[in-house]
Amino acid sequence: MNIVCGEALMDVIIDPDGSQRPVPGGGPFNTARALAGLDILAAFLGRLSGDPFGQQLASGLRAAGASLAFASRGPEPTTVALARVDLAGVAHYEFYADSTSAPLLTPEMLGATDDEFHGVV
Repeated sequence: MNIVCGEALMDVIIDPDGSQRPVPGGGPFNTARALAGLDILAAFLGRLSGDPFGQQLASGLRAAGASLAFASRGPEPTTVALARVDLAGVAHYEFYADSTSAPLLTPEMLGATDDEFHGVV
């Protein structure tokens, strides 16, 4: 089992015309989903919100076949990254992480014992 630890967040892409589209993201989220999509056993270890974005992130992981056995859930809002795309196609990012789900992952929230993580790198 490959356990991928880190953030799951929602990228809100703002195109030059002002249209917005949310896209699930975060490096660890994408890695766990990609591994599972390749039929490699993968689990996501991170904090997910119970809000609609958090539910979408969890559904995306499950749909790819990634385990959520090590994920913790909470009432905090999902971390958001605004990606403003300019006319040249370059994205400029703003992160909204204060008091959101991703940075609130702590060892106490993991719910796993040291024995469960023995040998996991």
